[in-house]
Amino acid sequence: MPRKPSKTIEEQKYELQMKIAELKEQYETQLYFETMPKVDPMYSYSYQHSNMSIAGEHQNVDAWLRAVIKHMGLRLPGHGGQKTNALVVSMFKDLRQTSEDMWIEYVSRKLRKRSRSRVKKVK
Repeated sequence: MPRKPSKTIEEQKYELQMKIAELKEQYETQLYFETMPKVDPMYSYSYQHSNMSIAGEHQNVDAWLRAVIKHMGLRLPGHGGQKTNALVVSMFKDLRQTSEDMWIEYVSRKLRKRSRSRVKKVK
């Protein structure tokens, strides 16, 4: 008798779609991260300035905010940075109600996992 898979094909398909959306977020964030100031005593962050080198279909204020958070987290205090636990969570516009609920559950699982891993690092 064949073994029943733990997840249906629909569930696997949905998880792959979520992974693709997550990778797209990471890609857009990295595009913005590469536009962050390298050596600038003022470390001025400008969404408009960053957009000059990014194609229109990849311009996204959420990705820019993630890049700024990442950039400031990597800089030393007094050099334009500060340690942060900030996180930007985006909701996709093109989700149906069932997909929206599944996306919220997916993000919630990731946040729970992230909070547990942070606690372990502190000990």
